[in-house]
Amino acid sequence: MRLLHAADVHLAPGVPERMEAFRSVCQMVEDLDCSALLICGDLFDSTAAAQDLRVEVRELFDSLGKDVFLIPGNHDLQAFQSGEYYGRDVHICKYPVRWELEGVPLLGIPYLPGRQGIEALCSLVHGEESPFIALMHTDFYNSSLSACFFAEEKDDQGSACLWDRDLEQFPPSYIALGHWHNPTRPPIKINNTQVAYSGTPYPTAKGENGARIVFLIEVSVEGICVEGAEIPGVPRREAVSFFFVPGEEEKILEEIGTFLESEADSQVILDLEAEGWVEGISEEDCAAEIELMVRKNRARWRAVNTGTPQITGMERLSGVALRCLQFLGELEPPDPLALEDCSDPSLYELAREVREDRHGLYRKALSLLLQQMGRGR
Repeated sequence: MRLLHAADVHLAPGVPERMEAFRSVCQMVEDLDCSALLICGDLFDSTAAAQDLRVEVRELFDSLGKDVFLIPGNHDLQAFQSGEYYGRDVHICKYPVRWELEGVPLLGIPYLPGRQGIEALCSLVHGEESPFIALMHTDFYNSSLSACFFAEEKDDQGSACLWDRDLEQFPPSYIALGHWHNPTRPPIKINNTQVAYSGTPYPTAKGENGARIVFLIEVSVEGICVEGAEIPGVPRREAVSFFFVPGEEEKILEEIGTFLESEADSQVILDLEAEGWVEGISEEDCAAEIELMVRKNRARWRAVNTGTPQITGMERLSGVALRCLQFLGELEPPDPLALEDCSDPSLYELAREVREDRHGLYRKALSLLLQQMGRGR
């Protein structure tokens, strides 16, 4: 039996590209010969969005002709509480529930604060021996970090959370997660259990980088096999950052222009960040140059987002930082010949590299220094 795991679609009336991506996911259910689609929370961006799009989504599910198992997430938790009808083959849980499909247990856990979700899952898992699949909408953390995140929280408060140690004694299983917007690829394995976030089918915000995927789950006598599958036709989001240092403004502007021209891809949403310190050009002129290059090349990308360049003039740099810059400029690299008798060959090699690229080293040191002095803000 094959199933498809998706989550965090965040459908909303003003963003039709998310609906198109979700239609592609539904098409994959048919193309990959899956028995059902699993939606692990936040199908809708809000309760209001669910009300506006319910008819369109119901028609899509009816046309799919396959079972759909859906749990509410934190964004659409209230959207399913009144028993709204989403289609004859759509199964929605308002509380923890055990379904079964072709003999395989499917455990649905809606978004529940704190540790309530894992407690409900453990209650449903109790007595299970055959492989099962669980649908959850929660944070997943490594146990070694748990004290840092939840030292002050009671079990029934705060964001929903799941730790790896919770799963150590589970029988063969797959925990299909929603809530985090980047996919877990490959899935994390904890003894007999695999855990993964599918991520957003369409990137909804900065930081959701890389190809958008769903997970194909195959259940057989050998166990549960999970593999990521890219969603066709959906652009990927990527980020690139440029840091300005004094005296290098023209060079960095040229690098930005070259990147926008040579790396252009109509399937990429680019987040271009520019920050740092300038001396030979004003902050306003530098930002204008960047915007001009973006405008010139924007049509060659799916989209280019720049935000507000975080560029600051050197006149705003503190006295301590200016003294550090002066010190860097006065430094002379070591003569590698003076290190010939050094017992550490790597030190000799380092001195040689410094002498050959003193300018590059200065720029790198200056960049690191200025970033520590406020990253151009």
